[in-house]
Amino acid sequence: MISSLNWREWELFIQKIKPEIEGLFVERVIIPEREAFPQGYLKGEWSLRLTGRRQEGVLTLSVRPRHPYLTWRSGKGPKASQKATRSAFDLSLSKHLKGARLLSCETLPKERIGVLWFSEEGKEKSRLGLVLVFIPAVPEALLVSASRSPDTHWHILARSRNTEQKGGIYTPPSGAQAPPNPPLRSELLNPPAEYLQAIEKDLSQEAFETRLNLIQKSLKHLLKQAQDRFRQSETALKESEQEPQWQKRGDLLKASLATPPPLIHSAREVIDYETGEKISILCDPKLTIQQQVEKFYQNARRKQKRAEEARSRMNRFEESICRFQRLLENLPQPFNWIELDKVEKTVGISPSTVLENPSNKTQGKSNDRPGSWLGKIFTSREGLAIWVGRSKDENLELTFKQTRGNDLWMHIRGRPGAHVVIPLQPGKSASLETLLDAAHLAIYYSGGEKWGKTEVDYTLKKYVKRIKDSTEASYTHNKTLLVEPDPHRIKRLLDQSA
Repeated sequence: MISSLNWREWELFIQKIKPEIEGLFVERVIIPEREAFPQGYLKGEWSLRLTGRRQEGVLTLSVRPRHPYLTWRSGKGPKASQKATRSAFDLSLSKHLKGARLLSCETLPKERIGVLWFSEEGKEKSRLGLVLVFIPAVPEALLVSASRSPDTHWHILARSRNTEQKGGIYTPPSGAQAPPNPPLRSELLNPPAEYLQAIEKDLSQEAFETRLNLIQKSLKHLLKQAQDRFRQSETALKESEQEPQWQKRGDLLKASLATPPPLIHSAREVIDYETGEKISILCDPKLTIQQQVEKFYQNARRKQKRAEEARSRMNRFEESICRFQRLLENLPQPFNWIELDKVEKTVGISPSTVLENPSNKTQGKSNDRPGSWLGKIFTSREGLAIWVGRSKDENLELTFKQTRGNDLWMHIRGRPGAHVVIPLQPGKSASLETLLDAAHLAIYYSGGEKWGKTEVDYTLKKYVKRIKDSTEASYTHNKTLLVEPDPHRIKRLLDQSA
């Protein structure tokens, strides 16, 4: 292939395209669009649109590691990428070469180095050179200035690998260490159009493999995340099962009301109706017996809710684990683009987003980042995602691993409880309705739907810090909502996961 040509093969290739490109003018320097690749373009690849009275075409060059190449095609050529960010080298090429005439092209004797010589506007005694180093391990492009007379020292105007060396001197190698007579492979003695087809085929295969590898990486990340959530839910279930028998304590204490209650102390002796033994139940001396009974019943309801939610999460994460494992075991076969697209949609990624970290994806109107948070997710009336952590481990994972600095973070003031996050796009904010939805979820998943008016703090995630050697967080720059829990709003939100 062109990317592995030796110096004789490069020399032959340059000789073949030379008659077609010499004398043409540079209309524009672009970064070509590569839709099949995740980023939509390739870093280290440029196209020079050349025009003349009778000919126009595109000279595409690449100095990507292990993928250097030079191709020529007649006609308009590829579109310019709208996603590419122009580097200092790109800008230098456009600045110096736009409108310049391609005087000649050549290869250095016995070297895998090609040079395109251009006219330099207003300087008849000098010329611009685009030096292309086609050594696969360390390819490079340099823009140099040299006199028209024989000159072995070229002034560097810009270089693709290290822009800090601008203004230095480039000395062309002599070719003394090159193999004297490398073979000319017959399959590479084809017209430039066939070279172009070979490169395009290579690029298509590279694009497929790149996307497949990134899908595999994303699936492994999601699988690990689901396994972690399953273990966290399993731990939450065990912790709920280890809690005291709050229901029984409430029943025993309620039964003791039939006897004249003595003065309230920190403990009250009752008869266990199952064993007949006298047992002591610790009570809060600040509460009446009736209040203590209700407190035990509240704890019992909370315990039951925690256990039910933990079991539900375990079932859901177990299904996710099986699904991700199946996808990993049945990845698309090479160059099956239809199956590749299906898997990308299943995982929740697209060619334009697959390169991003799985925790940093955005898609559609909702600001949910697909594949990011495997915990509880709700949607506000305006279509914004609301993420909820329902255990100590989930809170830490959500706040310190899944959330960006610009996301809104919410927590009940002065009480332990759920961490709630509204993921936002940079520069965006959430409406009051979304804040109220998130605040109600923070109250509900903190067990406070019957607390009455409750203060809920919210701030940007960048102002939330983990307290050293603890599982707690501190925060600043917060604002506070005073919320009276609305059962209808809570029901609307909970019905999303019914």
